[in-house]
Amino acid sequence: MIRNPAAMLLLAVLLSITACSNVTVNADNQYGHPRGMVGVPIEAVTDQVKAVASPQQERITGPLSAQVVSVHDGGTITVLIDGRKEQVRLIGIDAPELEQKPWGPRASDALALFVENKTVRLETDITVRDQYKRLLAYVFIDDIFVNLEMISQGQAVLYTVPPNVAHVEELRLAQDEARQKGYGVWNPAQPLDVMPDCYRKLKKGGKC
Repeated sequence: MIRNPAAMLLLAVLLSITACSNVTVNADNQYGHPRGMVGVPIEAVTDQVKAVASPQQERITGPLSAQVVSVHDGGTITVLIDGRKEQVRLIGIDAPELEQKPWGPRASDALALFVENKTVRLETDITVRDQYKRLLAYVFIDDIFVNLEMISQGQAVLYTVPPNVAHVEELRLAQDEARQKGYGVWNPAQPLDVMPDCYRKLKKGGKC
Protein backbone atom coordinates (compact mmCIF):
# COMPACT_ATOMS: atom_id res chain seq x y z
CA MET A 1 0.00 0.00 0.00
CA ILE A 2 1.26 3.49 -0.91
CA ARG A 3 1.37 5.67 2.22
CA ASN A 4 3.44 8.60 0.94
CA PRO A 5 0.99 11.46 0.08
CA ALA A 6 3.28 12.87 -2.65
CA ALA A 7 3.59 9.44 -4.25
CA MET A 8 -0.19 8.95 -4.15
CA LEU A 9 -0.73 12.36 -5.80
CA LEU A 10 1.83 11.56 -8.50
CA LEU A 11 0.07 8.26 -9.22
CA ALA A 12 -3.26 10.09 -9.59
CA VAL A 13 -1.73 12.57 -12.07
CA LEU A 14 -0.20 9.77 -14.15
CA LEU A 15 -3.55 7.97 -14.27
CA SER A 16 -5.31 11.16 -15.40
CA ILE A 17 -2.73 11.63 -18.17
CA THR A 18 -3.32 8.07 -19.36
CA ALA A 19 -7.06 8.71 -19.47
CA CYS A 20 -6.55 11.90 -21.50
CA SER A 21 -4.52 10.03 -24.11
CA ASN A 22 -7.65 8.15 -25.17
CA VAL A 23 -9.61 11.30 -26.01
CA THR A 24 -10.24 11.95 -29.71
CA VAL A 25 -10.87 15.53 -30.83
CA ASN A 26 -12.05 16.30 -34.34
CA ALA A 27 -10.49 19.18 -36.26
CA ASP A 28 -12.98 21.80 -37.39
CA ASN A 29 -11.12 24.69 -38.96
CA GLN A 30 -9.39 25.42 -42.22
CA TYR A 31 -5.96 24.48 -40.88
CA GLY A 32 -7.10 21.07 -39.65
CA HIS A 33 -6.09 21.86 -36.07
CA PRO A 34 -8.30 20.99 -33.09
CA ARG A 35 -10.50 23.72 -31.65
CA GLY A 36 -11.90 23.88 -28.15
CA MET A 37 -9.94 20.86 -26.95
CA VAL A 38 -8.88 20.10 -23.42
CA GLY A 39 -5.21 20.85 -24.03
CA VAL A 40 -2.69 18.68 -22.22
CA PRO A 41 0.61 19.32 -24.05
CA ILE A 42 3.20 16.73 -23.08
CA GLU A 43 5.79 19.31 -22.04
CA ALA A 44 3.28 20.91 -19.66
CA VAL A 45 2.28 17.55 -18.24
CA THR A 46 5.93 16.69 -17.66
CA ASP A 47 6.43 19.95 -15.77
CA GLN A 48 3.34 19.31 -13.64
CA VAL A 49 4.43 15.75 -12.78
CA LYS A 50 7.85 17.04 -11.72
CA ALA A 51 6.18 19.69 -9.57
CA VAL A 52 3.95 17.14 -7.83
CA ALA A 53 6.89 14.83 -7.24
CA SER A 54 9.08 17.57 -5.77
CA PRO A 55 9.14 17.79 -1.96
CA GLN A 56 9.94 21.51 -2.35
CA GLN A 57 6.63 22.29 -4.08
CA GLU A 58 5.23 25.60 -2.81
CA ARG A 59 2.07 25.49 -0.74
CA ILE A 60 -0.47 28.26 -0.25
CA THR A 61 -3.33 27.77 2.15
CA GLY A 62 -6.40 29.93 1.71
CA PRO A 63 -7.15 32.74 -0.75
CA LEU A 64 -4.85 35.71 -1.38
CA SER A 65 -5.94 39.32 -1.67
CA ALA A 66 -4.15 41.15 -4.49
CA GLN A 67 -4.22 44.51 -6.23
CA VAL A 68 -4.09 44.26 -10.02
CA VAL A 69 -1.31 46.42 -11.46
CA SER A 70 -1.56 45.55 -15.15
CA VAL A 71 -3.04 43.14 -17.68
CA HIS A 72 -0.52 41.49 -19.98
CA ASP A 73 -2.94 39.57 -22.22
CA GLY A 74 -6.18 37.63 -21.97
CA GLY A 75 -4.79 35.13 -19.51
CA THR A 76 -2.01 36.85 -17.54
CA ILE A 77 -2.00 39.73 -15.08
CA THR A 78 0.48 41.37 -12.72
CA VAL A 79 -0.61 41.97 -9.13
CA LEU A 80 0.68 43.29 -5.84
CA ILE A 81 0.54 40.90 -2.88
CA ASP A 82 1.77 42.41 0.38
CA GLY A 83 3.79 44.93 -1.62
CA ARG A 84 5.40 42.22 -3.78
CA LYS A 85 4.77 42.01 -7.53
CA GLU A 86 3.60 38.67 -8.86
CA GLN A 87 2.71 37.62 -12.39
CA VAL A 88 -0.45 35.52 -12.35
CA ARG A 89 -1.57 33.02 -15.00
CA LEU A 90 -5.30 32.27 -14.91
CA ILE A 91 -5.86 28.53 -14.48
CA GLY A 92 -7.97 26.57 -16.93
CA ILE A 93 -8.10 29.09 -19.76
CA ASP A 94 -6.01 29.95 -22.80
CA ALA A 95 -6.60 33.29 -24.50
CA PRO A 96 -5.48 34.07 -28.06
CA GLU A 97 -1.99 35.52 -28.30
CA LEU A 98 -1.81 39.29 -28.80
CA GLU A 99 -0.42 38.68 -32.30
CA GLN A 100 -3.60 36.76 -33.16
CA LYS A 101 -5.58 39.79 -34.24
CA PRO A 102 -8.31 40.72 -33.63
CA TRP A 103 -8.94 37.99 -31.03
CA GLY A 104 -5.85 38.53 -28.83
CA PRO A 105 -6.34 42.26 -28.22
CA ARG A 106 -10.06 41.68 -27.64
CA ALA A 107 -9.32 39.08 -24.97
CA SER A 108 -6.83 41.39 -23.28
CA ASP A 109 -9.36 44.24 -23.27
CA ALA A 110 -12.06 41.93 -21.89
CA LEU A 111 -9.86 40.83 -18.99
CA ALA A 112 -8.86 44.44 -18.30
CA LEU A 113 -12.52 45.41 -17.98
CA PHE A 114 -12.89 42.83 -15.23
CA VAL A 115 -9.73 43.32 -13.19
CA GLU A 116 -7.63 46.35 -14.08
CA ASN A 117 -6.79 48.46 -10.99
CA LYS A 118 -9.10 46.32 -8.85
CA THR A 119 -8.61 44.20 -5.75
CA VAL A 120 -9.06 40.53 -6.57
CA ARG A 121 -9.13 37.27 -4.66
CA LEU A 122 -6.74 34.59 -5.86
CA GLU A 123 -7.29 30.92 -5.17
CA THR A 124 -4.61 28.39 -6.05
CA ASP A 125 -4.88 24.70 -6.93
CA ILE A 126 -2.45 21.80 -6.39
CA THR A 127 0.39 23.15 -8.53
CA VAL A 128 1.05 26.73 -7.44
CA ARG A 129 3.49 27.90 -10.14
CA ASP A 130 4.23 27.06 -13.75
CA GLN A 131 7.62 26.56 -15.40
CA TYR A 132 7.94 30.34 -15.81
CA LYS A 133 7.46 30.89 -12.05
CA ARG A 134 4.08 32.54 -12.60
CA LEU A 135 1.50 32.10 -9.87
CA LEU A 136 -1.35 29.89 -11.10
CA ALA A 137 -4.72 31.04 -9.80
CA TYR A 138 -8.47 31.23 -10.09
CA VAL A 139 -9.34 34.93 -9.99
CA PHE A 140 -12.44 36.30 -8.27
CA ILE A 141 -13.93 39.77 -7.83
CA ASP A 142 -16.58 39.40 -5.14
CA ASP A 143 -18.81 36.63 -6.57
CA ILE A 144 -17.53 36.96 -10.15
CA PHE A 145 -15.32 34.04 -11.24
CA VAL A 146 -13.15 35.78 -13.83
CA ASN A 147 -11.67 32.63 -15.40
CA LEU A 148 -15.19 31.35 -16.00
CA GLU A 149 -16.42 34.68 -17.40
CA MET A 150 -13.57 34.81 -19.94
CA ILE A 151 -14.65 31.45 -21.31
CA SER A 152 -18.37 32.28 -21.06
CA GLN A 153 -17.81 35.36 -23.23
CA GLY A 154 -15.78 33.40 -25.76
CA GLN A 155 -12.67 35.45 -25.04
CA ALA A 156 -10.65 32.39 -24.05
CA VAL A 157 -10.80 28.63 -24.52
CA LEU A 158 -10.58 25.76 -22.09
CA TYR A 159 -7.00 24.66 -21.38
CA THR A 160 -6.57 22.02 -18.71
CA VAL A 161 -3.23 20.88 -17.30
CA PRO A 162 -3.48 18.27 -14.51
CA PRO A 163 -3.42 18.30 -11.57
CA ASN A 164 -5.06 21.77 -11.56
CA VAL A 165 -8.58 20.60 -12.40
CA ALA A 166 -10.75 21.90 -9.54
CA HIS A 167 -13.13 23.80 -11.88
CA VAL A 168 -12.64 21.90 -15.14
CA GLU A 169 -16.24 20.71 -15.54
CA GLU A 170 -17.65 24.16 -14.78
CA LEU A 171 -15.32 25.69 -17.36
CA ARG A 172 -16.11 22.98 -19.90
CA LEU A 173 -19.85 23.64 -19.65
CA ALA A 174 -19.25 27.38 -20.06
CA GLN A 175 -17.26 26.76 -23.23
CA ASP A 176 -19.96 24.48 -24.64
CA GLU A 177 -22.52 27.24 -24.16
CA ALA A 178 -20.27 29.96 -25.61
CA ARG A 179 -19.57 27.80 -28.63
CA GLN A 180 -23.24 27.03 -29.21
CA LYS A 181 -24.13 30.72 -29.00
CA GLY A 182 -21.23 31.83 -31.21
CA TYR A 183 -19.64 34.18 -28.68
CA GLY A 184 -16.17 35.69 -29.16
CA VAL A 185 -13.72 33.27 -30.79
CA TRP A 186 -16.66 31.00 -31.68
CA ASN A 187 -18.38 33.70 -33.79
CA PRO A 188 -19.13 31.91 -37.10
CA ALA A 189 -18.58 35.16 -38.98
CA GLN A 190 -15.03 35.50 -37.65
CA PRO A 191 -13.95 32.35 -35.82
CA LEU A 192 -10.51 31.93 -34.27
CA ASP A 193 -8.56 30.04 -36.93
CA VAL A 194 -5.85 28.47 -34.76
CA MET A 195 -6.01 27.61 -31.05
CA PRO A 196 -3.54 29.60 -28.91
CA ASP A 197 -1.42 26.59 -27.91
CA CYS A 198 -1.18 25.50 -31.54
CA TYR A 199 -0.29 29.05 -32.60
CA ARG A 200 2.60 29.12 -30.13
CA LYS A 201 3.95 25.80 -31.42
CA LEU A 202 3.70 26.92 -35.06
CA LYS A 203 5.45 30.17 -34.20
CA LYS A 204 8.38 28.17 -32.85
CA GLY A 205 8.51 26.07 -35.98
CA GLY A 206 6.80 23.07 -34.41
CA LYS A 207 3.68 21.13 -35.27
CA CYS A 208 0.28 20.83 -33.63
